[in-house]
Amino acid sequence: MLRWFKRRWHSKQEQMQHALRDTYIYRILGERIFDHHIWGLDRNSLAGGVSLGLFVAFTPTIPFQMFLCAVGAILLRVNMPVSVAACWITNPLTALPIYLAARRLGRYLLEHSRIAGFILDFFSFESHTARFMEQGLYLWSGSLIFSIASAFLGYIAVHFAWRLSHLLKGKMTGDNEKENC
Repeated sequence: MLRWFKRRWHSKQEQMQHALRDTYIYRILGERIFDHHIWGLDRNSLAGGVSLGLFVAFTPTIPFQMFLCAVGAILLRVNMPVSVAACWITNPLTALPIYLAARRLGRYLLEHSRIAGFILDFFSFESHTARFMEQGLYLWSGSLIFSIASAFLGYIAVHFAWRLSHLLKGKMTGDNEKENC
């Protein structure tokens, strides 16, 4: 059954590659869109895809997240489907609480520091614009902290899960061999 699935998968991949050869995307990106790291399921590609998707998910770029993940996956040669799926952590239901928490974290970190005041004084905005820029600065600083932390933890978690699954798989085949003896 698994062998049939692999043959079918490779057949579909070849059909897709042949169909994409004359498209605008192929003319821009070239052979890079057919890289096996982008579509394969090896440990580093999968961990990189999760990491990229989580990083983009926690940045306040909601209308462009899937596009950023797809382009980033092609440029960084990580798994694109996993990357695009991971960015959906921030969806219309979860975005507001996540971004409010990120803004609160950014405000907590920057409110008493001189960085926020320096940036706002440097640009010398009007009162409404300055308030908007201040809130944006809080949001982006908190979001970047969430993004970096979640990307790092996602990368570590995938490597740990991959190693654990192979360890358990090895134990299962080792137990079956002992029973057969």
